[in-house]
Amino acid sequence: MSGPKTRSGGAGKYLFETADVSLSDPPVEQSKASVVHDLGNLIQVASSALNRVARDPSVSTAPTLEPVIASARTALQRAGALVRETVGRAASSHRTPEYASVSACLAEVENLVQSTSETNIRLEVRVERDLPAAICDPLGLQNAILNLVFNARDAMPDGGLISISVAPVFQYPGTVIELRIEDSGIGMTRETVLRAFDLFFTTKGTGLGGVGLPMVKHFAERHGGRVDIESAFGSGTTVILRLPAMEARQD
Repeated sequence: MSGPKTRSGGAGKYLFETADVSLSDPPVEQSKASVVHDLGNLIQVASSALNRVARDPSVSTAPTLEPVIASARTALQRAGALVRETVGRAASSHRTPEYASVSACLAEVENLVQSTSETNIRLEVRVERDLPAAICDPLGLQNAILNLVFNARDAMPDGGLISISVAPVFQYPGTVIELRIEDSGIGMTRETVLRAFDLFFTTKGTGLGGVGLPMVKHFAERHGGRVDIESAFGSGTTVILRLPAMEARQD
């Protein structure tokens, strides 16, 4: 197996291409039945606790908490859907192709991010008109975009702009949907770019770092796409997610 590849992207930036990089070496199984089962139980516990908080009379007197609770409930519902999807995928190795409206997925992501992020984080979304559907599962696409947006947010401790632009790109043998998630954060060194997709590699001190980018890479490759990174230390980062597009019907 060939190793990671970087090439100069101009202006001191490094471009990292993932075509020849496996998710882990040796391969690490993406999900275990026991982990999924336990996660489902934890989601139920958290949902029950959130419902109790929402019924507390003091919450109704603090209207600023309502959107926060609503966003938390949406996140738990999304997590529950992800658990169900994982179980369903494990139960059936042959799935019919799924199609995702990228605009609809981005609208969901935008609502969630804007209701949970600090005021010093700005999110800008630009989508070309008449964008074809992407050949992927919608929930997986939403989670991939969320992972990239949260990474961009974490790279800007003092705030800044996260820009998402989406457009169809014509490549042989067909059209792909190209999503570019760009931040104005601290950027990455060449060494960090080289290891960015290594499972459990993180520059964060604590937490669940080192999982998001490998998950995005796994999602993209599972649907016949790819993900690349353009970055330079001190100059921000752009992550490019490319997914196959549904071809227009010929009359």
